[in-house]
Amino acid sequence: MDFRQFFNFLVILKESIKLLAKNLKLTLFITTLSLLSSSIFFILFDFSSLSLARDMLAKESLIPISSSNSAEFTNHLSRIENNFPHRLAVYVVFVLSYIIITLTSTVAIIIVSSESYNSKSISLTELSSRIAKSWTRTLVTGFYTTVFVIGYVFFAISLASPFLVSSSMSMLGAAVLLWAGAYGFYLYLCSVWILSLVVTVVDEDRSCGVEALGRSAVVMKGQRLSAFLVNVVCSVITLGVYFGSRMTRGDKVCGLVLVNGSCLVKIFTFVAYTVLYCRGEGSRDQEIELNWSDVEYAKLGVSPLVNNNVV
Repeated sequence: MDFRQFFNFLVILKESIKLLAKNLKLTLFITTLSLLSSSIFFILFDFSSLSLARDMLAKESLIPISSSNSAEFTNHLSRIENNFPHRLAVYVVFVLSYIIITLTSTVAIIIVSSESYNSKSISLTELSSRIAKSWTRTLVTGFYTTVFVIGYVFFAISLASPFLVSSSMSMLGAAVLLWAGAYGFYLYLCSVWILSLVVTVVDEDRSCGVEALGRSAVVMKGQRLSAFLVNVVCSVITLGVYFGSRMTRGDKVCGLVLVNGSCLVKIFTFVAYTVLYCRGEGSRDQEIELNWSDVEYAKLGVSPLVNNNVV
């Protein structure tokens, strides 16, 4: 392992924790809103799903006692068919609401983190304005990253499916090892995808989509291992949150712990990636300055020789 990369990873974690204390009011405000909205979303989704499911089960239970030729049977069947679009619409509304909430909190925490890293303060009005400007571009980049994630998941499933068909323990063990390797490689790959969201929000060139993915790959140069280790740490914390939620009593409490814990891990992940982006941009600026300095020194070194030859 490259110890410079490991040291860089430790610095990123340290600076990320310190960064949470800067612009503390806005950070707490965003975190509180994210936790509240996620909790409300989970409770409403759980309640509406149960209500619709109970209603459909109640109507389905009446079908067996109704004659298939009776008008009552036809009436119950038509009600179930009519309820399906309503149920689907509720799910779509909740999914869209969750996307809006998640994307808004992501953009907000990236903006606050980037300003905090540069020791700048930002007002709530300015934050709202910048969220509005960056939101659509972040949605476009998020769409591309989601496509990449889905594509990779299907690719991993297609690789593991031949092993899962067999009932042999050795084949199942090979499938588990393949999945573990695929997940490890995913943690390595997704660093560019996550950073592309940060690039979309922070970058003044207003790059998004494929362009943001390309710029994030450039910024990631020399920091791949650090980003991978950040992903590993966040995955371990998420796993701890999952097992912790299973220890709680009640499905709703378990779900709330899991949702809120995942929300906090997501916030920290984007804070860490904002630090990684700022450090990468700082390294690039220093490299450009050094290159220009070398050019200037080369010019100064050549000019006396030219003058002597002329004389």
